[in-house]
Amino acid sequence: MAGLRRQITPASGQMQSRPKTFLAPIEGWIQSESLAIYKEAGASVLENFFPTTRGIRPRGGLLRHATIDDGVISLMAWRSGTAERLFASDVDSIYNITAPASPTVQPAADVTGQTSGFYSSTMFAGTGGDFLVAVNGTDLRQLYNGSAWTTLPAITGVSSATLSYVWVFKNRLFFVQKDTMNAWCLAVDAIGGAATQISLSGVFKKGGSLLFGDTWSVNSGDGLDDVCVFVSTTGEVAMFAGTNPADPTAWGQIGRYDIGRPLGPNAFIRAGGDLVIATIDGMIPLSAAMQKDPAALTLSAVTRAIEDEWKRQAVARETSRQWSCVKWVARNMGIIGLPTVGASEVCCYVVNLLTGAWAKYTGWDVSALVDVGNLIYVGSPGGGVFIAEAGGTDDGAAYFSTFVGLYDHVKSPMVNKTAKMARTSWIYRLPFISRVSFSFNYKKTLPAYPNAAVHPSLDVWDVGLWDVALWDAGTAEQVKTEWVSVAGNGFALAPNIQISNSHTAPPEAELISIDLLYGTGGIAV
Repeated sequence: MAGLRRQITPASGQMQSRPKTFLAPIEGWIQSESLAIYKEAGASVLENFFPTTRGIRPRGGLLRHATIDDGVISLMAWRSGTAERLFASDVDSIYNITAPASPTVQPAADVTGQTSGFYSSTMFAGTGGDFLVAVNGTDLRQLYNGSAWTTLPAITGVSSATLSYVWVFKNRLFFVQKDTMNAWCLAVDAIGGAATQISLSGVFKKGGSLLFGDTWSVNSGDGLDDVCVFVSTTGEVAMFAGTNPADPTAWGQIGRYDIGRPLGPNAFIRAGGDLVIATIDGMIPLSAAMQKDPAALTLSAVTRAIEDEWKRQAVARETSRQWSCVKWVARNMGIIGLPTVGASEVCCYVVNLLTGAWAKYTGWDVSALVDVGNLIYVGSPGGGVFIAEAGGTDDGAAYFSTFVGLYDHVKSPMVNKTAKMARTSWIYRLPFISRVSFSFNYKKTLPAYPNAAVHPSLDVWDVGLWDVALWDAGTAEQVKTEWVSVAGNGFALAPNIQISNSHTAPPEAELISIDLLYGTGGIAV
């Protein structure tokens, strides 16, 4: 009877679940590479998240510090030892906003009667103390000594009202004369007196005018190898070495290089001894300009991952010189303030200084940036001065964090995948609500944002009752994992994470990974 025995046949085809883990995008926002080539730990959208070295965290908000009714044009800081002062300018005045009586009421002005609020400023330890030196190209140079502003001692040889940029090199104050090819410098340790002219008319070949200057070095400190850098509006860079521009034997040109058009006099940051300059082509290290042809500089740009987006925004906004950059060492963060021009998107770019990973912060309307006391202050054309990454709202308004990953074919580009279940892994200190979903076939599809979580109200020591009060609830580091159902199918998929932020305290959560169970089907058509 063996020949009549029924043969066991396999069950009809069922969709088998397969696992896939997506790492949090520690590589940041990647916008200038092929969509069809998956890159681990990258994001196609990263808004209001900051990429850390181990994951991404929803950013903090903007906490109002002061109000300038006519809008903030510049922010300036005076420092001497541990003492610091913070100043803001509008179209005609300068205000001390170190400790305003009310964050919503404009303080009295320290300086009035100005014709421009777009200042260049620097700290200078000169004869007689520590001075904040500020110029705007239309009014007499201003000095702040820790207690008062003054225009004395005067600068002779050139009207200080024509000086538009200031920096320090070899214990001298250097200045750019507005709309010319002339720079000027004072004597060693001097804050006034006779100025020496430095003409660069024969140095630059593309025309334009001087925009700004600074110190460049092969190391990160002040030393004998420091050189003085002059940058023109057309993207030419001239380098001079020496100690005294008035003495031809102690001063001379050592190089001239080309970069893209710089976006503003305050649009650069220091990276060690190097200068990273925001140009129409991206943020270009000056050290790269010394080694490469201008046509190849975009390959060395620190904005290479977001090259297309950078160029689009730079072209749309280059009519404004109010691009601003700041390095936030305490947070390992760089912030690039994009001026709002017409109907352009209100946003800024941020970069992790350790990893070079980029993200976009939406809703930050930036006209000026400055670091004071390990905090970053953001000036807005709407009139607010805000502390960055403080609080859980943008001046009382909710904001939304969005992550969309890079699209992955999961090694089967022609096969349909159906998402079934997903699990997110977080490290957090305060409660939060996230929503996970998936986008397919290179098309971003997002559901509604979840509600913001409710943060606990912690009790005060010696006030709260034992067995009733909450002492550290929500502040101890915890791990959260949660499986949820997801849906959708396509030949390429990418994870989405969404969070609503509307709290008193800034969010404290960090995404580590996303696990997916998916099934495979037929050939995608």
